[in-house]
Amino acid sequence: MGSDSLKLNQFRYLYRGLKLRLPDWAAFLLLGLLVWLEEKTIKARIKNTVDDALEEYEKIDPPTPVVVSPVYSESGSDFFDEMRLTAPWVAQEDPSDPP
Repeated sequence: MGSDSLKLNQFRYLYRGLKLRLPDWAAFLLLGLLVWLEEKTIKARIKNTVDDALEEYEKIDPPTPVVVSPVYSESGSDFFDEMRLTAPWVAQEDPSDPP
């Protein structure tokens, strides 16, 4: 295990430069820290690249939101009238019986 476990050249050069001045145990801890920082850096770069690409794509072809109208229903009689707004994909329920 050494600088081979680091993927980015910046972190490899940093590790090689700093490990010369450190004892073995401290160089090993430094390597662990640099591997962790490198993973965070790579994930952040990927996220930023994907977010930028999505923004550019949405400028070219903006998404069109699809809003489905709710289903309106009434049931009951007199004082116990019941009105409902239901999502269209929900199965229609039987109207509740008045008490």
